[in-house]
Amino acid sequence: MNMNHLLTINKSGINGLQKKLDITAANIANVNTVGYKKNDTTFTELLHNANTPDEVRIANAATNQSVNRGVAVSNQSVNFIQGSLSSTTSSWDMAIDGEGFFGVRDANNQLYLTRAGNFQRDAQGYLRTNEGLQVEVEETIPQNQWPNGDASVSANGVIIIQSNGQSVTVGRVILYKPENNENLRSVGNNLYQAVDGQELIQSTNQQEAFGRIHNYQLENANVNLADSMTDLIVSQRAYSINLKALETSDEMSSVINRFTE
Repeated sequence: MNMNHLLTINKSGINGLQKKLDITAANIANVNTVGYKKNDTTFTELLHNANTPDEVRIANAATNQSVNRGVAVSNQSVNFIQGSLSSTTSSWDMAIDGEGFFGVRDANNQLYLTRAGNFQRDAQGYLRTNEGLQVEVEETIPQNQWPNGDASVSANGVIIIQSNGQSVTVGRVILYKPENNENLRSVGNNLYQAVDGQELIQSTNQQEAFGRIHNYQLENANVNLADSMTDLIVSQRAYSINLKALETSDEMSSVINRFTE
């Protein structure tokens, strides 16, 4: 086997496991982030290279005349599995039990999707995220004219505010669904965007297919801390072994080079 092959294989293992460690660490760090969706990684074997006649076989009886070039992270994807729900004391907190997403817009009117429903009204009366993005609402009354009072949000998103002994319907929270969750890309801050050309389906008053909205609740991160810690330990050990193998391969290469001087 060519010594360069050994170095390449060990290097690919270190690079792949470093990505796995980074992703696992990010999942663990966000275990308490509202609506966070963990990232999964998939590894794949790299292509085989045929051995040449002048290369040393691993064993005389070896019949496999090729060696692969190591491993690579073939896919990093967001896992959109439902997280558990927890109760809160804020009437503007919402959680989706289902496949839909809240729609939020930035100052440039760019639409993003999120599962984090920890909203609040700003000084002008608009419903916003913690980062200041405006929540998509089908308004019955303009948001800056909504009365002050205790709010309730129905399962299909209808917002009712109790004010001066009256129940005022002010609007409806709009939910969105992509054609396929794989068509969403993460842009940070728990926000997602549809890949160019992919259609987003908007909910109507009958939005059962998008999920039920639970008021006074938030969706927890879908990170399983025990599984993530296990992945972290296994990846760390594999990383250390690959690093040691790389050092050994380098030492062997140095010895061989001295023989050929």
